[in-house]
Amino acid sequence: MELKTTELAQIAIQLIDPAFDRILVACHRSPDGDTVGCAYALTHVLRALGKQARVWCADPIPGDFAFLAIEEAELPFFQPERFVSVDVAARDMLPGADFADKLDIVIDHHRTNDLPGRSRYVDPGAAACGEILLELFGAMGAEVDVYTARALYTAIATDTGCFKYSNVTDNTFLSAAYLARRAGKGDLYRINKHFFETKSRHRMKLEAFAADNAEFLFGGKVAFLSVSLATQGALSASYEDLESLINVIRQVEGVVVAVVAKEREENIYKVSVRSEAGFDASAFCGKFGGGGHLAAAGCTLEGGEDEVKTRLIEAIREMLS
Repeated sequence: MELKTTELAQIAIQLIDPAFDRILVACHRSPDGDTVGCAYALTHVLRALGKQARVWCADPIPGDFAFLAIEEAELPFFQPERFVSVDVAARDMLPGADFADKLDIVIDHHRTNDLPGRSRYVDPGAAACGEILLELFGAMGAEVDVYTARALYTAIATDTGCFKYSNVTDNTFLSAAYLARRAGKGDLYRINKHFFETKSRHRMKLEAFAADNAEFLFGGKVAFLSVSLATQGALSASYEDLESLINVIRQVEGVVVAVVAKEREENIYKVSVRSEAGFDASAFCGKFGGGGHLAAAGCTLEGGEDEVKTRLIEAIREMLS
């Protein structure tokens, strides 16, 4: 589990050094709450130190995070000189092919992280990268103001399913309690309601589709759903609309492994995997060049819908046997 290669205190010293400026902070593709919350929290803290910093992502930041988004267009343009990634585990998740080779600092919690940053802090024991950022800000002597508390709480809550997933530790709760004391009155309630208790009617219809169309294999241990571009069109669903479907099928009693294959481009499927104890989702996705956590991972496969399904099911069969 031990992947940390640079002490967090050393990274803190780098970040507060006046010479470390003009910074791009990279989110991963298909950005989620952890990478978005961490990226905006870090840029906010860096700007408070008088530095120029902005968030960069290959994909648009989902509208769910509009309450955190800083108006990048209003910031003075600068030519970046320093590069930092947060919650990014692999090269193909970065904004560009050459971005990895420029990385000064890598901060992450995925044990499969293979990015070649000059300074790397990867802690697989952290439930969310937001936990690491909170510790880092302490080492920097940075103030955790209301905005930072909202951003880091969003990071931690969304990456733990509102503290329900198996990655949660005692430090996760301690971090959340610390942030709760610094957030505005009612902030955490509004964040929790926004991400975990509010759904559009369209999203509910998509979740009903998932429940009706998932296949249950290997005696009900495996739930599998594929969503082609044609199906997305028929459902009037964007790719981002499909993110929550994995959580629908994984809740079915008896399911040990849940898999959703979503066609992102023609014959290119992004695969999400969630698993219970006994099935290593990261190792499974590693067979296809992906990775992640023991219980949550992802990968990309090329091919037609039936071909992708066959390859995934055969790989599951091997791991279950």
